Amino acid sequence: MKSMKDILWVQVVSRFLLLVTASVLVLVFFSMSVSQPLLSQISLRKRESTEFVTMGQALGIPGCGLLVQTASVAGVDLHQPLDKLLQDKRFRQSFMDFADSCLAGESVHFFEEVHELGKIPLDDPVRRIYMARHIIENYIVTGAEMEINISHRTRQEILGTLDLAHPDLFNHAVNEMMQLMKMNLLKDYWSSMNFVKFKEENPRQPDSSEPAGWDLSPRLSCVRCTDNPFNHEQLHKCPSGRKCDV
Repeated sequence: MKSMKDILWVQVVSRFLLLVTASVLVLVFFSMSVSQPLLSQISLRKRESTEFVTMGQALGIPGCGLLVQTASVAGVDLHQPLDKLLQDKRFRQSFMDFADSCLAGESVHFFEEVHELGKIPLDDPVRRIYMARHIIENYIVTGAEMEINISHRTRQEILGTLDLAHPDLFNHAVNEMMQLMKMNLLKDYWSSMNFVKFKEENPRQPDSSEPAGWDLSPRLSCVRCTDNPFNHEQLHKCPSGRKCDV
């Protein structure tokens, strides 16, 4: 009889311990779920693993942030106009690094963002609008972190537009930025270490250190002389209040 009582007592104690252990585990599980929901943990991990450097990457624009090998293999004709040279990702990155070192990189960054915008199909207005708003907020709005130096008229045309998906929205601003880069950055770039490094990394490039034959004539359109930031002695002059035919 005594052994039977001992067995029953052991069974009761073991069941009680199992019940207490199970209760503790349930409480721990629910407390963790309340404080850190599983869905939140999963979304946080996804967010940490999908950080985007540029808006183009966030919008899924093909080739954003990647150095395309095919362009460098074919070589770059350094006698092309600057706007054509900047189409090449490797040259653009080299020129951008140089501009950043001169504290004037916003113009090249702006060109790259507009270049990426051009990759979005016209029949995808949602992504085009998102990208256009990003460019306006970062480069066009007065006081923006990377505000570019464009004429007041061009700035107001962009800020006042009702069609953010228009394919020519930033054309005038790009033209003005191209003139600034030619006048303020390009000549110094040819003699910089950035260009030397570019040629070393791309040995198929022509053997000229400073390409000749550049057309530095103004290419601005629809900008009045009184409003044109490039209206100085070496550029074409025109009467005040009339449009420049350049």
